[in-house]
Amino acid sequence: MGLFGNKNKHRSARYAAPGVSPSQHTIDVTSRDYRIFRKRTDVKLTWYEVLARFAGSLMDISFDEKTSMELKAAIDFTGLRIKPNAPVALFLLSVIFFSFASGFLFAFGVLKNVFGIALAAALGLGVGYYLMNYPKSLMKSMRIQASSQVVLAILYMVVSMRISPNVEGALKFTSSNISGVLAWDIRKLLWDIQMGRYYSANEAMMDYINKWKPENEEFSEALRLIMESQKQVPEKAEKTLDEALRVVLDGTRDRMKHYAQELQMPVTVIHMMGIVLPILGSVMAPMAAIFMADSVSPIHFIVGYNIVLPLLLIWFINNILSKRPVTFSKVDVSKHPNLPPKGTFMLKTGNSRIVLPVLPIALIIGLLIALPGILYFIEHPEYLIVPQKVENGVISNERIEDPDPFFSLLMSILPILGTAVGLSIFFIMSNYQRLRVEDSVYKMESEFELALFQLGNRISGGTPLEIAIEKANEDVKDLEISRMFGIILRNMRNFNMTFERALMDPQSGALRFYPSRLIQNVMRTITDTAKKGVQFASQSMLTVSRYLKNVRETQEYMRGLLSETTSSMQFQAYAMAPLVTGLIVAMSQVIIQVLVFLGGRLNDMGFQETFTIDAGKLLGSSTSISSTMFQIIVGFYLIEVIIIIAMFVTKVNRGDDRAMQWNLAGKMLMVSMIIYVLVAIGSSMAFGGMIEGAMKTLGA
Repeated sequence: MGLFGNKNKHRSARYAAPGVSPSQHTIDVTSRDYRIFRKRTDVKLTWYEVLARFAGSLMDISFDEKTSMELKAAIDFTGLRIKPNAPVALFLLSVIFFSFASGFLFAFGVLKNVFGIALAAALGLGVGYYLMNYPKSLMKSMRIQASSQVVLAILYMVVSMRISPNVEGALKFTSSNISGVLAWDIRKLLWDIQMGRYYSANEAMMDYINKWKPENEEFSEALRLIMESQKQVPEKAEKTLDEALRVVLDGTRDRMKHYAQELQMPVTVIHMMGIVLPILGSVMAPMAAIFMADSVSPIHFIVGYNIVLPLLLIWFINNILSKRPVTFSKVDVSKHPNLPPKGTFMLKTGNSRIVLPVLPIALIIGLLIALPGILYFIEHPEYLIVPQKVENGVISNERIEDPDPFFSLLMSILPILGTAVGLSIFFIMSNYQRLRVEDSVYKMESEFELALFQLGNRISGGTPLEIAIEKANEDVKDLEISRMFGIILRNMRNFNMTFERALMDPQSGALRFYPSRLIQNVMRTITDTAKKGVQFASQSMLTVSRYLKNVRETQEYMRGLLSETTSSMQFQAYAMAPLVTGLIVAMSQVIIQVLVFLGGRLNDMGFQETFTIDAGKLLGSSTSISSTMFQIIVGFYLIEVIIIIAMFVTKVNRGDDRAMQWNLAGKMLMVSMIIYVLVAIGSSMAFGGMIEGAMKTLGA
């Protein structure tokens, strides 16, 4: 069914052209497609729309004309139901709110100095800036998402124009076969044509080309070539259509090439921000805990390492990924019949299947590992928070010594290890089977071009459809895609189905077992063109097969470009980060132990009487953080960094593939935490033995 039929029951003055009565239009949108188009406009207000409307109702203010025009363009593109001045009002409201909040917290003693007030004010400016530019960010995100369908959109338009050189028909055919933001965008364009906002489809196409030119120049150029092809003779029109697809493929390849070249510096920055800088801070942290004990507490380290640094890293990575050209649509396996529900793992026992929830399993295993350490520090909290002795209500300079620092360090590692193992089990078990299905679909997509070529070649020779499918199945019998032909033949022979139904039947259709948007959309295209004749279907198959070959070559080229970047980041997560952090944890234990010992020895030698300074307090007896607490902070930071790197690697290499992302995070966590634990324990034993021997020689 096309996007528009002959029904006219949906009329709306809201979408009518200026000066034209709605009764003058015959709106032929079918009810199903009309609901698809209106889906985005009928949903509830988003959180941003609620906040922006509230701020806009309180104040009516705008910045300079350029900013106002940019915001208006972004709001129009994204379909946000707010006024153009609302983002600016939201910015000012955020600044005012944080200013009052910081003053309130200062009055009640929560913020004790100017630094805290300045930090709160800076946070208000940051939040306000984010909220004001949210429409622009959303517009960019939507355009990037739409770019994932650009190649397929041009492909479907080319196929449609080969059959019938009509721009409006090509737009209808394309919008019916793609999905996501671009599908909605093209449906909106068609709706505007039907509502009389444009005099012709060509005028609408020119406006659409200008709309996309700043974001995706090759897409605009391909659309222009397609529009020009309808005015040319058939032979020249075919060459122009081929050129249109070549332009969009070459443009996509060039975009990714430039992006891969530009990634070198950001990857270096991520390495510095995420690993080198925190590690240097880890070296200095024990010193700060000792020499700045009055002003530095464990909460400062927790906020710095476990909140601020990860957030900065995520922000920087998101900025990098926002510039990534999304090239091809991702695989959606959510409707695959053999896939377990999210958060579960499926066990097959004979003919039955058992679905197990993963979260309880991960929690139990993680808790069993972490429990000894948790119970130990509940019983001995003094080994974790490093308090001083209290005598007659006065805090003594004498520090409560840990009789076995190595054992306490070992106990502090267990909660970190338990958390990492629990997360790893959850990530891997809940995504492993989904990833296997995705990989099989990717493999089938790489084989699809050959299968399509064989089938189109058989049909072009005049072979009946059923026999052509059987012959093509024999040609590709060694490939996994041959199963699809087998299912089609079974449905046509055993259940007397048509070719279209054998593909698309909701219960036993072949496409139900092949949840690839590429395969599904192409096969729907073939069935649509087959209604015009078998030769049209054959021509479409051969054309699409040739184009898919070019698409696959482009994908392989881009994977090669990005392989160096992703390999470097994976090495950092698997080996570099756990190795260095493990060494730092052991060194921090040694540093604190040595400085505390030196402080005591200096006091014994008369340092305090001579200089009226307590060397023990100066060098560690009043340190605000223990080596065990420091290990816990650094250990949780390592877990966060590994998950962030897994997100970065996956999104650079395969886009927004959640199954791949979490499965990779699980594997990275498992391997890196084993390295971290072994290095931390081994280094602590080695350094601890050396320091113990050295101190014994000094009379400790």
